[in-house]
Formats: sequence, structure tokens, C-alpha cells
Amino acid sequence: MEIEKRLIDLISDFNGRLAGEDIREYISLAEHNECVVALENLCTQLREYDVVLAPEELANIQALANEMNLKADTWAFLKYPKS
Repeated sequence: MEIEKRLIDLISDFNGRLAGEDIREYISLAEHNECVVALENLCTQLREYDVVLAPEELANIQALANEMNLKADTWAFLKYPKS
């Protein structure tokens, strides 16, 4: 349950940067115990729309992916913040 809540909070942070229907779909997936699919879809859309992540957003994605035992290729293609 903790992962689901953290994932929903993370997905919600992208409201306004991704389409609202996508955000609602990913939240619904997470609420229905499809967290892996929700995170994979979120990462794919973040890449497709060239969303630049804040350092804490990328860290949260990495942490959730690790807790779900996902490979780095789930998120490694995401844009790192410019320093």
C-alpha cells in the first residue's frame, strides 16, 4: 500500500506537464495494484514529451522502480536535470 500511495503522489506531481487523461489512467492503474504498469507508462510518457525532471522526481522514480524490482531501463532514459 505504501508504494501505491507514493506512486500516486509522484504521478500527481506531473499534472499539467502530462495530459490529464494520462495522469488519471496511471493513478487508476496504481489504485488497482498495477503499479509496475503505471510507472512504466509514466516513464514512457515523460520521455515522449521530453519532460525534464527535478532531481527529487528522478530520485523518487528510481527508488520506486528499485522497490518494485524493475530494471534500470524502465527509467534510465529520462532527462536528467541540467546543472
